[in-house]
Amino acid sequence: MWGFVGIMMIMGRRRMRRLRRPPAALPENPPSVTVLIPAKDEAERVRVCIQSVLAQDYPNFSVVTIDDRSTDNTGAILDQMALDSGGKVQSLHVPPGALPSGWLGKCHALHFGTRNVSNEWLLFVDSDVRLHPDALRAAVALALSRNYDAVSLMTALECHTFLEKLVLPLAAGAWSVMNTVSVTNDDNRPDSAYANGQFFLIRRSTYDAAGGHEAVRDQITEDVELARRMKREGTRVRLFLGSSFASTRMHATLGQMLRGWARIYSGTSRRRPWRILAVASFLLVCGFSAYPALAWSFASHNGRPWLIASLAHLLLMTLTLAGIYADSRNPRRSALLFPVGGGILLIILAFAIRWCITGRIEWRGTVFQQSDRPSPLPR
Repeated sequence: MWGFVGIMMIMGRRRMRRLRRPPAALPENPPSVTVLIPAKDEAERVRVCIQSVLAQDYPNFSVVTIDDRSTDNTGAILDQMALDSGGKVQSLHVPPGALPSGWLGKCHALHFGTRNVSNEWLLFVDSDVRLHPDALRAAVALALSRNYDAVSLMTALECHTFLEKLVLPLAAGAWSVMNTVSVTNDDNRPDSAYANGQFFLIRRSTYDAAGGHEAVRDQITEDVELARRMKREGTRVRLFLGSSFASTRMHATLGQMLRGWARIYSGTSRRRPWRILAVASFLLVCGFSAYPALAWSFASHNGRPWLIASLAHLLLMTLTLAGIYADSRNPRRSALLFPVGGGILLIILAFAIRWCITGRIEWRGTVFQQSDRPSPLPR
């Protein structure tokens, strides 16, 4: 089974590596792009994000920042950066208490930010993302050259601590296998669509036709639901590896990892826990069982065939895990600590299953009830 997982990951990665340097050439008059950055209590990181956006070498873009009812000095930082930008950045504020019933904060903030935008393309960027200077140019050039309606990038994981380096690549790898994200780029699979809201480039006309963020206003993984909605309507949505073009520091502490990844797992599964249960079962049966099997083979008097099989299984598992860590630019040797990293991943999966069952999610200090599907648009 580990060999199958490894082969599927290699094939999937190859399908998603279309974004490369040097990027495709832009037309003589490239389309206008508005970069929208929502931020809620992100005073520590939002400045770096905006600076990286302003450093883009794309010739025709503007920036809109949206302070989503922050309680720290995020709003003041956004206002100051707008003043310092010489008109390049517009700073908007969602007033406290202005979140309508039935909306989640990020969806409302992005809907709020796009109301008066008239540019041809929209790029949604999370406030903890850092872009390389050619990220926007490369994404737009690729979309235009291949006639894509939306391009989303899987950003590199910024892992600073031992815990981040151990858990985050494993959690991301398990999520990609669970959802077979490599087939998201197959236009013949309308129900298989994934996107990453950390970097999501969409034609304005496509965004409006899909209903925008109003159509997914109650979804905790609004990026995935928006991609699914667009793909079902026949638009060309693509998800590519963009680790050399953008990076994100997602979750630094164990608590953030538990809540953050449980939110992602339960949200993208639409509160259907079966795939999550399948991943947890695979870890238990094909992962943790390798160690007692190896110990039993050593202890058995006639266990030489079992010993060889157990060693081969453990080696193949370790090599596959090492590949997962290497893909995320983290130490391969972390694969040797699978009992620790895998154990934490099982706890994350348990959190996700619980949230699938109850629908009750706690995220960034807010508790809300998760819907299992997007609400219909009001008539």
